[in-house]
Amino acid sequence: MAKEKFYPVEVLVEKMQNGEIGWLEYVNHYSRKMKKEHAQWCADNGKTPSDDTAEEFLALKSVEMEEAMEKGDL
Repeated sequence: MAKEKFYPVEVLVEKMQNGEIGWLEYVNHYSRKMKKEHAQWCADNGKTPSDDTAEEFLALKSVEMEEAMEKGDL
């Protein structure tokens, strides 16, 4: 079985900008935790993992982080 490979954000952003990967690959190579969270979120919401769902998931995560920062939870 191939070992999962994760990359720093800078590398993922560069790969996105170069068109080498899409949102789903971004999520799947960001961290094991994010990969699992996205898969669970898709399952919970009846969605199939795709670039579109990964982009939607990341937008929700961004809102959650902003709200946590505003509340002082981070």
